[in-house]
Amino acid sequence: MTARDRLLAEELPTGTFGRGERSRRPAPRPWTPEEQAAHYAELAAALDEPPLRIVPGAAA
Repeated sequence: MTARDRLLAEELPTGTFGRGERSRRPAPRPWTPEEQAAHYAELAAALDEPPLRIVPGAAA
C-alpha cells in the first residue's frame, strides 16, 4: 500500500472523537397558553416594581 493509498483510506475528521454523529439537544417543549400568561404576568409585575436605588452609607 502506497502512502497515497494510506492517506485516501483515512476518514475525514468529523470532530466527534470516535462518535458517529454529534449529539443534538432535544427540542424544547412548547409553552402552553397558561404558562405563557403566567410568565407574562410575572414579567409585567416585575416591571411595575419601583427601581432599586443605592442608599449612601448603608452597609451590605
